[in-house]
Amino acid sequence: MSLTDEGHYGPKQLNMLKTVWGEGFLSPGGTEEIDQILKGLNLKNKKVLDIGCGTGGAVFHMIEKYGAKEVIGIDPEPLVIETANNLALKKNLSDKAKFICTKPGEYKFEDKSFEAVFSKEAFLHIIDKKNLLKEINEILADNGILAVGDWMRNDDNEPSEQMKEYIAAEGLDMFMCSLEKYESLLKETGFKVLSLNDRNKWYLEKVKTEISDIKGPLYDDVVNLIGKEEADGALEIWEKLLGVVEKGEHRPGNFQAVKIST
Repeated sequence: MSLTDEGHYGPKQLNMLKTVWGEGFLSPGGTEEIDQILKGLNLKNKKVLDIGCGTGGAVFHMIEKYGAKEVIGIDPEPLVIETANNLALKKNLSDKAKFICTKPGEYKFEDKSFEAVFSKEAFLHIIDKKNLLKEINEILADNGILAVGDWMRNDDNEPSEQMKEYIAAEGLDMFMCSLEKYESLLKETGFKVLSLNDRNKWYLEKVKTEISDIKGPLYDDVVNLIGKEEADGALEIWEKLLGVVEKGEHRPGNFQAVKIST
């Protein structure tokens, strides 16, 4: 979970997260949590953008289960994109799954060029969420769908010292806001909110299971991948994460919204 080599996600980091969360995933929950974010949505024959696609797990799932016509994934980490492209070849999905190494806002897509935009645990790394949502609105077709899962907080006040300590231990830029803040920003940027869901209760049990697995059956595998010192360091960070999730300050959630036709 902390930085273990060059970049946010180097080889050791990717291999460890694959061991804990499965091939293609850099965030928890796997395909089941993707299904929660996409619940009730129709992606069949649609062109979809995945912001912060990681190593492609959600991209492949939207093609294989939901019948998306084409899914373009963007991510700022070169090794992550390389891994995603290799997985696309392995799965024979290179004709439908495309991956671009870029940051949100840097790569310009044509207006109204996507029928749906998806993201999972990526928005928290972007400080200007209002501008991000404006740009998403521009590239979505009329009545296009936005489906997002993200790490959030219980409010938008100054983070507690406990939360600051956790974020510092992670070593990543995190700009978490509340679910209520997202609701407000969506309405300000031309979206109609379809659903808002707090996932703290689910995630609390998930973190407990992850810690148990890493301390138990996965420990030797993780040590072999990143070494004992870093494995124990990762566990310490997971314990700090558990603290802020138990406290209720760290509250993952998801939302769905539709672009209002203009």
